[in-house]
Amino acid sequence: MRAFVIASMAAAVAFTAAVAQASPVTMQEVKVPFSFTVNGQELPAGTYTVQHDDALGTGTLFLKGEKASTFVMTAPIAGSQSPADDASFVFAKDGDNYRLTQVWDGDANGHEIVK
Repeated sequence: MRAFVIASMAAAVAFTAAVAQASPVTMQEVKVPFSFTVNGQELPAGTYTVQHDDALGTGTLFLKGEKASTFVMTAPIAGSQSPADDASFVFAKDGDNYRLTQVWDGDANGHEIVK
């Protein structure tokens, strides 16, 4: 049992060190003036930093806000034009609610949110 606990602690330390050393490939800011949902999680209005980190996988984005953050799984959007020159979010409006459907970076690379 003690060997298992020590091995688990060593794995946790190694994982923490790997995450701490990984640097985001892409970091961009997007300002959202209203609350919205992504994969069922409600996020408040605010400024969000979009981080794409190869250590998390090619289809994983981290949206970090001032009051809330979340990971989202995405799929690339091929052959499309960015709706803006800078990083941007695309939403679907359902009544008074907004749902994040796409994330675009400043290089015209689109990412569709996987449900």
